[in-house]
Amino acid sequence: MHEISLFQAITLAVAFVGAVLGIINTWAGLDKSRVKLIVSTAHLVPVGNADPRLRFSITITNLSAFPVTLIDAGVFYHGTSERGSFVMPIFSDGGNWPKKLEPRTSVAIYAERPRPNGVHRIKTAYARTACGVTKTGGGKALKQIAAEET
Repeated sequence: MHEISLFQAITLAVAFVGAVLGIINTWAGLDKSRVKLIVSTAHLVPVGNADPRLRFSITITNLSAFPVTLIDAGVFYHGTSERGSFVMPIFSDGGNWPKKLEPRTSVAIYAERPRPNGVHRIKTAYARTACGVTKTGGGKALKQIAAEET
């Protein structure tokens, strides 16, 4: 039998820790370069002079380590590649498309309540970036709207 000396055991342990830390560092580096958005929905209740047609909201939060430019948001439908895009929404911070979101910031998009496209029910809300990344999300508001459709 070949015995391992204390020096060899310490060297092996340090090499193992170094390999594990290298893998963790690589994963963290790759994770930093990903687009991370949270897409959530809510019902709106117009108060005062607010436009009574605005009954729905999509909130998009940028959790990426870099700014992201949004170019589109709306809803996807079940069983089709069609989408219901919010063409002229009202933004919580004013402005219009495209919308630049700095890291750790969010924007709410107000629009009319989404409707089924005639044949297909609403599936999920989405936000699309200028770099072509599309993230989806939902919430209780979208589930309630989908349940009312059936």
